[in-house]
Amino acid sequence: MAGFGFRTNTVFDWNGAQFRIERLQPNGEVLLERLVDGQLSIVAQSTLLAEYGNGLISADTEDQAASRPIVPVFGRPLDELSAAVQADFQRRKRYLEYIMDQGQPIFTGAYMKPLIKAAANDMGDEAPPSVTSIYRWFRKYWSSKDPRALVPRLDLRGARGGKQGERLLQLLSDAMEEAYKASPQATAPTIYSRLLAKIETENGRSCGGQLLKSPSIRTIYRMLQNASAYELSRLRNGNAAADKRFRLVKVGTKTTQILERAEIDHTPLDLFLIDERTGLPLGRPTLTVVIDHFSRMLLGYYLSFGDPSAAAVMGALRHAILPKEPAEEVIPNLKAENPWPCYGRPDVLVVDNGLEFHGQALESVAFDLDIRIQYCPKHRPQFKGAVERYLKTVNYFFCHQLPGTSFARLHQRGDYDPQKCAVLSLAEFKQLFEKWVVDDYAQKVHRGIGMAPWAKWQQGLKSRSIELPPNLRAFKKRIGLVSERSLRQDGIVVSGIRYNGETLSPILRSHGVGVKVRVLYDPEDLGEIQVWGPGDADPVPVPALDQEYAKDLTSRQNTAIRQILREQGAASEDKSALQRARTELVRAVDDLMASRKQRDRRRAAAIRGMSSNNPDINLKAVTPQPKPLPPKKAMPSPSGEANGSAPPLPLPTFKLKRRGGDGT
Repeated sequence: MAGFGFRTNTVFDWNGAQFRIERLQPNGEVLLERLVDGQLSIVAQSTLLAEYGNGLISADTEDQAASRPIVPVFGRPLDELSAAVQADFQRRKRYLEYIMDQGQPIFTGAYMKPLIKAAANDMGDEAPPSVTSIYRWFRKYWSSKDPRALVPRLDLRGARGGKQGERLLQLLSDAMEEAYKASPQATAPTIYSRLLAKIETENGRSCGGQLLKSPSIRTIYRMLQNASAYELSRLRNGNAAADKRFRLVKVGTKTTQILERAEIDHTPLDLFLIDERTGLPLGRPTLTVVIDHFSRMLLGYYLSFGDPSAAAVMGALRHAILPKEPAEEVIPNLKAENPWPCYGRPDVLVVDNGLEFHGQALESVAFDLDIRIQYCPKHRPQFKGAVERYLKTVNYFFCHQLPGTSFARLHQRGDYDPQKCAVLSLAEFKQLFEKWVVDDYAQKVHRGIGMAPWAKWQQGLKSRSIELPPNLRAFKKRIGLVSERSLRQDGIVVSGIRYNGETLSPILRSHGVGVKVRVLYDPEDLGEIQVWGPGDADPVPVPALDQEYAKDLTSRQNTAIRQILREQGAASEDKSALQRARTELVRAVDDLMASRKQRDRRRAAAIRGMSSNNPDINLKAVTPQPKPLPPKKAMPSPSGEANGSAPPLPLPTFKLKRRGGDGT
């Protein structure tokens, strides 16, 4: 190939400018001319060689490349060529080498024919090339200064363009779009049938013009074979799937300390859990996790039988920020060997575009806790790849090893019935999961960070101190579901429950009836809410008026009870109706738990409020407490002594009625 050398008139690029070698000095110096302005300079050859070694000199300038005739050069290794092509290449090369060894070639018949004959005799070639062939080979080599230009390019022979017109290609493209939209498994005959119909319609609209000729089905097969893999994937699966399949994996986000970036997401676990009372499978729970990006440690999680929701997000975030306590020991002699050291408020929380992440609740809590929310682009899960990979690890390396696993694909089950093999309750799974987190996952080397997550977290503790909220009550005042309500003299109504107390008096006196206030409540306990008046920095707690009903009541349970009241046409303020509705809910949940349908049992578990916070919770009916009787007045003594002890009163007599008649 053409290269860089110390020859006069050689032009090369150096530091963004073009230079020409004007003269070579005997002492090893080179006189250079800068072509842009003609300035002359003297540079040592050793300096130019050093610059060439650093990649700062290029002899193939843009002007030279533009003026050089285009010669197709085979750029791949020669051993990829067939034996016949390699033999032909070596033959051409040996002919040129023999002729050029005799001096500057002169391409006339009188000069070249004796040389060609002598070279053929030397090689034993019975069919020597013509003078024209030798000239053509020499011109290719001389133009490119690359012997690979002599490789026979059999792949470039034949017509390079298609024989179909642009209108026919457009109809074929439309037929492919329609066929793959109807079915991702569309075949060439299906596409061909659609194309023929379009050609017939197009020719029917033509008024004396040139008619389109229908191609053969072999043409369709060839065109599909020549189509790019990306384009076929786009037609079959859509743009998002094609971009995901053919994208290049690049270096992800870099973090330098713990809690700098946390990622949150949900997934249904590939595992069936059972009800510990009935032993029936409840279904696959939904796991919400928060992952520290720097250490890949699990900051916190929330497990329930409900769908992804804002309540699940709040539960996982609360668990992530607070220090961890060991799970209740429901499986004997199975304790975690290592503590769970992760807690603290993350600086950035990366979320996707689920509805539970776009509500007012998360934005309000993030503002109160000074957490910045970062949303991923739509259909780009790689922007939070750490949590996506962790959820896959949980399912594949933990859940798939437990009895009752459903596996990731239905065909992987074979004859295995996961619901019949399910043996773990929610409380038992919680204990197993937390032990796996701290004793297994956290102690193994993570390929993404090059060390164990546990060790990475301990390393991060050396460069950052972790702060907690002032106290637990202050923290609970900042995390929960948020809404706006009007304050009236009878208090505040949230989800049909009325809240009132003396703590609302200052807000009511300052701003009047009907003022809008900010309300925060825990969806797992509706017994109390936190209320901010206009301009207030801190909330005030306000209890529910009916504590007997609202204490420890979940938002889902309250919704179900209100639905029963609406069906019965009862007023929501009727306490007896509330008690009856709650009793009916308990009975309905018990019936659902014993149902033969797994979907009903899962719904019952969600209504009961079974979660990682309350794995053993049971829904109970409200038992009305009898009102205390007023104290009786003292009876005067028969003797008239006021201070004397009263004699025992005679027991009242009563009559017992018999069935079918009266009796004494």
